[in-house]
Amino acid sequence: MNLFEQIAVAWQSLIRVFAAMRRGRLWAPFALLAASEALVVLALVWFAHPLLSWFMVPLLRQVSGETTLRYPNLFRVLPGLYAQADVFIGAVVGAIVVGAATVMFADFFHGTKPSASAGFGEAWRRSLALILANLPFNLLVFGLGHWSQDFLTSRSSGQLVQGIVYFLILGISVVLQSLFFYVSALVVLERRSVLSALAGLPETWARGFWAATFIGGLLITPLLPIHYISDRAGVIVDRGVPELTGWVVAVQGLIGLALWFLLTGSATLVYLSLVRREDT
Repeated sequence: MNLFEQIAVAWQSLIRVFAAMRRGRLWAPFALLAASEALVVLALVWFAHPLLSWFMVPLLRQVSGETTLRYPNLFRVLPGLYAQADVFIGAVVGAIVVGAATVMFADFFHGTKPSASAGFGEAWRRSLALILANLPFNLLVFGLGHWSQDFLTSRSSGQLVQGIVYFLILGISVVLQSLFFYVSALVVLERRSVLSALAGLPETWARGFWAATFIGGLLITPLLPIHYISDRAGVIVDRGVPELTGWVVAVQGLIGLALWFLLTGSATLVYLSLVRREDT
């Protein structure tokens, strides 16, 4: 399919997946992801609680320095700390969740009642392959983020340069996501090994790269306003409402959860339609 045909399929897929958001059963895998992210936020915000302080205080001291332990300094760095933890959650828990959700979405689009136990069963059996097949993407995005931070910090860049680098990183991230967009489907639907799934990606690029890029570019836009706010956590703290930063991070997590749903469902449907070329 050409560029415009792929975009048309991608748009129709997004509409169908958006409509499927009311299906509670399809949210089952994402509940695990939500619980993992909520635990991280709570552990960071309540790090001084006696039940948590024995390991959270040394961890925060090591990761972010002694000053983080003094109120309200934690809230200045809370979005950054959460983002670091979220990378690990996405790479491990997220890979398994996407695998389980892909199986359930495939059953749903085939007209079969999706089963959470079947989805998690297949994802658990293929968990190592899912994690390793998605690892190159996660490492590339992680490295890209750290490079951009080091680049801007070392040069004391102004707002214009920061804005250019920010949107450049977003664009590269969307392209990288597009390159690995269908890797989980190759692992759980085709039951390929890690190397076989990675080797099979170029075939998916030929048939569905532009669809993946369109979906990724469109779905990243809801995160821009919340990222803008979270990047200004210091301003929120200075204005006397540091705890508001915790709510900003929580909202960011909820938006991210919805995007995980839409991305996974769309990737599955586009994969079935363009790569497998099924009638769904």
